Amino acid sequence: MYVVLFIVLGIISYVILYFVIKAAVRDGIVEARNINNPTENIVDDGTNISQVICPTCGTLHDMDYPKCPNCKHSY
Repeated sequence: MYVVLFIVLGIISYVILYFVIKAAVRDGIVEARNINNPTENIVDDGTNISQVICPTCGTLHDMDYPKCPNCKHSY
């Protein structure tokens, strides 16, 4: 009786752990693909404050802003 209960609990624990690890790895891969080099998005024409293109929404805004004024993406 106890052996069967032990085996069932082990299988359930294994399945839960499998899906948790799978989700964590998937989220890590997605996040790694979304990371851009912030210097690639800088636009500078030499006359004004340098501007940056938001990687999330594509809006051009001043580099001095800590967040995109359009979508609030932080850098």
